[in-house]
Amino acid sequence: MKERLRFSKRGVFLVLFLILAVPAGGYYGFQAWVHYATYVSTDNAYVQAGMAQITPRLQGTVTEVLVGENWWVKPGQVLLRLDPQDYAVRLAETTATLARARETVDQLFAAVAVTEERRKAVQSQIRAAQAEVAAAQAEFHQAELDFQRAKQLVEERVIPEQRFDRAKTQYDTALSRLHARQQQLEEAKKTEATRVREFEQARAALGSATAGERSEHSIVKQAEATVRAAELNLSYCTLVAPIEGIVSRKAIEVGQRVQPGQPLMAVVPLHKVYIEANYKETQLTQVRVGQPAEIRADIYPHHVYRGTVESISGGTGAAFSLLPPENATGNWVKVVQRLPVKITLEEPPPPDLPLRVGLSVDVSINISGSQGSRVQSLSQNQAQQTAPPAATHAWKPVTLPSSAEAKSRATQSVD
Repeated sequence: MKERLRFSKRGVFLVLFLILAVPAGGYYGFQAWVHYATYVSTDNAYVQAGMAQITPRLQGTVTEVLVGENWWVKPGQVLLRLDPQDYAVRLAETTATLARARETVDQLFAAVAVTEERRKAVQSQIRAAQAEVAAAQAEFHQAELDFQRAKQLVEERVIPEQRFDRAKTQYDTALSRLHARQQQLEEAKKTEATRVREFEQARAALGSATAGERSEHSIVKQAEATVRAAELNLSYCTLVAPIEGIVSRKAIEVGQRVQPGQPLMAVVPLHKVYIEANYKETQLTQVRVGQPAEIRADIYPHHVYRGTVESISGGTGAAFSLLPPENATGNWVKVVQRLPVKITLEEPPPPDLPLRVGLSVDVSINISGSQGSRVQSLSQNQAQQTAPPAATHAWKPVTLPSSAEAKSRATQSVD
């Protein structure tokens, strides 16, 4: 009797367990089937970020390092300084060269003004000489008339020869004076030609600059460009943070000599990290740009980060490796390739749950929606939507004329 009662209790417990377990198992099984049908997951995913490499633009000696490893910095914050003395001397030298260039331009303007005044003075002399030549010509003309009359009258013995001699002397004097005035006019014209050449030479040295645009002269602009380059080099002695983030890989100390392009440190924007998930090619059949994704980091297994598929890489990791595989060889084994998928977070990670570059994460992409692109990135679509419309030129096919039309046009052109 006791055995039958025990059996009946076990049977009731088993029946109750089946009644509860079967629906629960069916529910969770259905949920798992729905998840695996609408999600593709991978644990081959890591946190990445667009790190800013801090490198000097010129060589120098480090005099100050104002940050330490893992310090949080803001944009524009000074990270380190180089010795500026050499570049300050260069700036002083170029500033003096600029002042000398401006003085040279002032001298050129003064030379143009002087040569122009000389040319105007010579022109006044020419006008005066022309007036004197005209007066001498009138005087000579009168003397010539008097001489001809006196000659005729002396031949007719109307006047004495003494008066004829006086008229001849006046004629010779007027002729000599006319020749002298003409000679002075020719010399003034030659002087004018010389002054014109001097003015043109001074104006050519001045270039196209005018009195109100002395700073536009090529000499001044060249010197100003040299000063600007020296100012830039002096400013490059102070290295600042280009973005907000945490200082990493600091490899610089005071007194160290650095060269242009040498990596000194990196600034990692932890608030702008993204995920690079390496999916198998067989998992990407239904993956589209813009699909939502769930991210779980190994460091915070109980927190879920929300993200969006931003873009899909243009090639597999093997294709961009240092030594890509040679699949055309005889010994070939097919290997399923992986394609990097970039996933951006919908919002920055919480301050108490930050994501570091290189951390391992598990990514699940919801592939239920199929409206996005497989080629164009999400940020590119957003940029094109916000950018102003660009002028587009529609392509139109060119229609060639027939042979009859070509002959008629040729005949018309000949006619």
